[in-house]
Amino acid sequence: ASTGRQLGEVAALLTADPPLDGYAVLSDRRQAIAAACSLARPEDTVLIAGKGHEDYQILGTEKHFFDDRLEAASALACWNAHRLLAATGGRVVSGRQNQVFRRISTDTRTIEPGDVFVALRGEQFDGHSYIDRAVRAGAAAVLVDRLPEGLPPEVLAIEVADTLQALGALAGYRRRLFAPRLQVAAITGSSGKTTVKELVAAIFAEALADVHTGIDPLLKTRGNFNNLVGLPLSLLPIEAGHRLAILEMGMNAPGEIARLAAIADPDIGCINNVQPAHLQGLGSIEGVAAAKGELFAGMRPEAVRVVNCDDPLVVAQARTGGGRQIGFAVTPRGRRRNPVVRVIRQLNLGEAGMRFTLHLGAWSGRFSVPMPGSHNVSNCAAAAAIAHAAAIAPEVIVRGLQRYTPVDKRLVVSELAGGLRVVNDAYNANPASMAAGLRTVAAFGGRCRHLAALGDMLELGPGSEELHRQIGALVADLGYDFLAVTGAQAEAVVAAARTAGMRAERVRTFAEPRFIADWLSELLADGSIGSGDWLLVKGSRGMRMERLIEELERRQPPVD
Repeated sequence: ASTGRQLGEVAALLTADPPLDGYAVLSDRRQAIAAACSLARPEDTVLIAGKGHEDYQILGTEKHFFDDRLEAASALACWNAHRLLAATGGRVVSGRQNQVFRRISTDTRTIEPGDVFVALRGEQFDGHSYIDRAVRAGAAAVLVDRLPEGLPPEVLAIEVADTLQALGALAGYRRRLFAPRLQVAAITGSSGKTTVKELVAAIFAEALADVHTGIDPLLKTRGNFNNLVGLPLSLLPIEAGHRLAILEMGMNAPGEIARLAAIADPDIGCINNVQPAHLQGLGSIEGVAAAKGELFAGMRPEAVRVVNCDDPLVVAQARTGGGRQIGFAVTPRGRRRNPVVRVIRQLNLGEAGMRFTLHLGAWSGRFSVPMPGSHNVSNCAAAAAIAHAAAIAPEVIVRGLQRYTPVDKRLVVSELAGGLRVVNDAYNANPASMAAGLRTVAAFGGRCRHLAALGDMLELGPGSEELHRQIGALVADLGYDFLAVTGAQAEAVVAAARTAGMRAERVRTFAEPRFIADWLSELLADGSIGSGDWLLVKGSRGMRMERLIEELERRQPPVD
């Protein structure tokens, strides 16, 4: 009642002599600010009055976060025809231009009223075939490379030369729009990208715990959205309330990371490592290094490059990339390069994690993290270096590292009803990450047996068979008791494991991951394996090794 009376009093003043040309009464302050900003033309002044500079609003007896400045910034950043054209260089071919749009979308299943639909072309689909479905779902604008027939006259259609390039351009435009208040960190590497991203996210969450902007001030790559489609979709939700963004960058071919770096314009960039991965598309390990090095080369001179000093290939890319640098190292060779971030005195706690001493410049501290495996110590050092580059205090960095929780299909431990402990590391694999997973699980437990269920490591090119043989030999050398393998390279792995000393009856190949469950059930039934034993499940993403775990859990539900 009080709000309504106040609005009536203001309206009475607006109709006094001489009256204003027109006005609207909106009781929702957020809607009112958005409406005023959307109506403003270049050189107009928007006055936001009636509330002080406090960052809250009292509704009844409750206090809510509300900052006029953030609301105005968000409203001014809304998509409209002018911004869509400025970002993409496209041209309007039909439709109503005086609209404000909500989000950018490439998926008709998630379209909401007022969204912009970008019609991407893929190997298996063409988004132009789904424009009608997008419009029925509420899309108010479409970005196309050819004009569809039968488009409603009110739907804005913008034609561009390449819709994938346009999607990246939209994300880059939005990133630049919020550049003064948003710090962006980008991470690439052959393995560990998602783990480092989540570690950095945990640290940044600690650093931003007392920052209130009305939304989560931290933005990060969703899932594995790290390619020319995924990274723009991760960046596009940027709002005025975001303060830090963490982005993964993946690639399959030269030039892709250069494009991603141009879109994201990172303030901090990290190459976590260079390992044999995507050799089929890049030819050699040097080709992988050059492709990853596009991140450093594409960054502004004043941006900070985070360098793995343990990896000579990363160090070489840092030399050619120039700019500011912060190094990290966990090995004696790497520490001789005198990096800012150093790890010493590692202690393997088995499945409980790792304990080590971390040096951040002049500061040092010794602590444990709930992450098994020495490779994860390097991931922690990378995350600490990124956070250090973002001027986050060492104590906050340590708290963030200690609060990390495992990411899906990355060394996630579960226990089946019969007591067999399963390590789900099935998200992806290359020779280095496969070896790291095997070594990590081999260190688990005391008097217990160790099993490995492995799938192919894909995209390794002509040297694939030899690289798989090396994994088979490593399984034997580490003392694994049983080995199950599936995929085109299964025979190579099995032959090498037997040559290296594993008993023939303890090494088997299977046509599909789920068929391995039959053998494991036999081993459980005859007592060859049992409660307290460890099973590692790992393979490239295309192998979908999680199907084995799903079948095991169907037979023996996991223990909470």
